[in-house]
Amino acid sequence: MRVHAKYGALAAFAMMMPGGVAHAAPPSPPEGPILFQPDHTANPEETGGYPRVIRLAHAGAANGTLLATFAHAGRKGEKGSLPIYRSTDNGKSWSSQPIGVVRDAVHGWDIEAPALFELPEAQGDLPAGTLLAAGTAWNRPDFRQQAMEVFISRDGGVNWTYRSSCASEALQVNNEGHGIWEPFFAITADHSLNCFFSDERPSADGLAQVIAHVRSTDGGATWGPEIFDVGIRDGLARPGMPTVLRLPDGRHAMSFENCQAGADADHVCSVYLKTSPDGQDWTPIASLGTQIASADGHRLLHTPTIAWTPYGGRNGTLVAVGQRVVSGPEGHVTVEPESGRVLMINTQLGAGPWKQIPAPLLVAPTGSYAPKAPACPGYSSPLLASDNAKDPTIVMLAGTLAEGTTCAVRAARGTIGEK
Repeated sequence: MRVHAKYGALAAFAMMMPGGVAHAAPPSPPEGPILFQPDHTANPEETGGYPRVIRLAHAGAANGTLLATFAHAGRKGEKGSLPIYRSTDNGKSWSSQPIGVVRDAVHGWDIEAPALFELPEAQGDLPAGTLLAAGTAWNRPDFRQQAMEVFISRDGGVNWTYRSSCASEALQVNNEGHGIWEPFFAITADHSLNCFFSDERPSADGLAQVIAHVRSTDGGATWGPEIFDVGIRDGLARPGMPTVLRLPDGRHAMSFENCQAGADADHVCSVYLKTSPDGQDWTPIASLGTQIASADGHRLLHTPTIAWTPYGGRNGTLVAVGQRVVSGPEGHVTVEPESGRVLMINTQLGAGPWKQIPAPLLVAPTGSYAPKAPACPGYSSPLLASDNAKDPTIVMLAGTLAEGTTCAVRAARGTIGEK
C-alpha cells in the first residue's frame, strides 16, 4: 500500500518525468467498453478502481462465466463496497448492473482493494466452485482498526456471507503506516488456501512493509500464523501488492512492487517477479527476485498483476502489466510513452527479458501520486489469460480517468499473439 493515495486522489499530471529520453509511443489501443461509469450528477465523488476478474472453472453449467469486481466508493450515504458483474461471452459484454455486492456486514465499514477467487478443490466444508471475496475493511480514513475480511458465495456471486478475517488489527494510533492491504488468494502445493497481503505492521523490526501470507486448512474458517515472504530490514523497502500463480513446472510466481519509504512514489516502486518451489517458502525474504523489464531497459512501475496461459509454446506465456513503463535509475525515472498502452510477456517462465505487446485497452493518463493528482487510472489492472493452448485471447480490466479526478472501470479483450 502506498500512503500517497488509494483510488480517489485528485487533478492532472505531466506524463514526462526527468531522467532520460523517451521512445516514441506505440499506436494507442482502444479505450475499451465501460463496465462501470460513475454518476457525477448524483454523486460528484463516485469512483471505481482496483478491479479484479476470474473465469469460473468449477461451476458446472456456468463454467466459462467471467466475474469481475472493483472498489466502489463515493456514493452518498453508502460505504465503499465490492460490486460483482458477470459476463457470459468471455468478456465481450457485461451485466449492466451488479449481480451481487460484497459489503462489510460485520462492522459497517468501507471495504476496498478486492480479491476474487474460485476454489479449485474442496477446502474444509466448502466444495470446489465456492467463491471467495476479500478486501481491507476500515472506517476510511480512520487508521485505528482494520480487518481483511473474507466472504463466500455458494450461488455464483449473487449472495455473500462473512467467513472470517485473514488478518486484522485494533487499538492502533490514528495515523498512516501500520495498515494491512491488498489481499490475494492462492492454493499452494500442499493444497492449502492462502491469503497473501501487504503488511506495514512489522515496521518496528526494521521492515517498513512486508509481503506476507497466512495459511488455512479449513476453507478460510481459521488462519494460521503470519509468514513473511518478501521484506528487507533497511527501514526503507516497501514490497507490496502481491499476485501469485502456479507455473507449469510446479513452482509459484509472485509479482509485486517495491516502493521506498519517504521517496517520491512517482519515481520508485519498480516491479519484480519472485518464485517459490511450493508457494509457501519464499526465502530468502530479502530477495526481490528479478525486475520485469524488456531488453532495452524499459521496466514496469507500480501496481502490477500477472497471468499465465498455456498459449505460446512449451512454457506457455507469462503476461504482466503495471501502471507505467519507465526507464532510468530508481528515484529518477523517465515515464515512457508506451505507459498505459502495453503489456509485457515472457515465454521462459520469467527468466530473461520480457517483450512488450499492445494492451487490450488504453489507460491515458496513467495514475500519479503527486499532490492533487489522480491515482486510480491503471491502478492494479487485472489480466485474465486463456486456459487454451491454442487461444491467445486475454481480458484486461482497468480504472480509467472519468470526469474530473475519479475513475470509470473498463474491460476489453485482446490477444498476446497471432490467432
